[in-house]
Amino acid sequence: MTVDWTRLGHAYGRAIDTPGHLAALEFGDAEAREAALDHLDMAVLHQGFPETATAPAVRAVTALLAEGRAHLDTVESLLEFLGDAAMSVINLSDDRYFAGILPDLADAVAQAYPVVLPLVTASPPDRALFRAENLVAIARMRSLADRREELAVLLLEWSERGAGPQAEWLRFLGQFGVDLRDRLVDPDPAVRLRAALVHEDDPRGREVILAALAEPPPLGVHEFALVAAAIRVAADFDEIATAACQVASRDSWAGFGDGWGALVRFAFPEPYATSRPLTEPQRALVRALVTNDELWDSTNGSCGLVFKQAGLPRSRSACRRLVG
Repeated sequence: MTVDWTRLGHAYGRAIDTPGHLAALEFGDAEAREAALDHLDMAVLHQGFPETATAPAVRAVTALLAEGRAHLDTVESLLEFLGDAAMSVINLSDDRYFAGILPDLADAVAQAYPVVLPLVTASPPDRALFRAENLVAIARMRSLADRREELAVLLLEWSERGAGPQAEWLRFLGQFGVDLRDRLVDPDPAVRLRAALVHEDDPRGREVILAALAEPPPLGVHEFALVAAAIRVAADFDEIATAACQVASRDSWAGFGDGWGALVRFAFPEPYATSRPLTEPQRALVRALVTNDELWDSTNGSCGLVFKQAGLPRSRSACRRLVG
């Protein structure tokens, strides 16, 4: 089907330059190919937001991969583009602004699934994990729910071949709701934690999550995911206070949203007030915050907002005096 790119747009205007970039993925030199990949990432799917040119570009990329016409050094980036397009469909499904774009984009991405599947099946071991991550993103779309069982079988096979950390393969399987409870007693702490994050409702999973919070998470597990899970399964802040203090003392300022900041919000469901003395767990948390040099840049408004919402002084010395 012929595409009239002059009637389509990307993040920076009409998509009249998109066909040239797509052609460069097959025929261009290294510089042109790099520019083409940048165009897909920054214009066609800018920061995960699709435009009218996105679905046709997805179909064009799928055709390049299906027919083996994409230059070999672009394949991984093109798979990532397809995975990112799938995540746009998933993440923006309730956003009315994109209601006119998403159905066609979802259809285009779904057509990529049978093309990407054999690229994962026959992947070189050192690329399998990356390729699988993008195929999993595609399969998470609602329209491909009936393909997840076959993909889960493939992921299990890859997880047993030693192609990358097993915990990462379990992360993919967990996204499909595969039962991983037998891995809750795995000797690998990363595998145990991945299984626990899938099975938070299992007492063993809860125990693994709470025990893991005190230490830096194993490779492949983000601290924000562990913090969020611990908050969900804990009866109250007091139960995780000791571990929370460890996080607060080591986290970077960037954890204001999902790391130390989330723990402060959990510890202070109501702002501190002089009429309501600090509990000992709250006091311990503030002490831990005071020890962390990362959190006290007075120009950092994001950190300051966490303290303000908790009713705590923004001054490090004032917090130190508060907790004695």
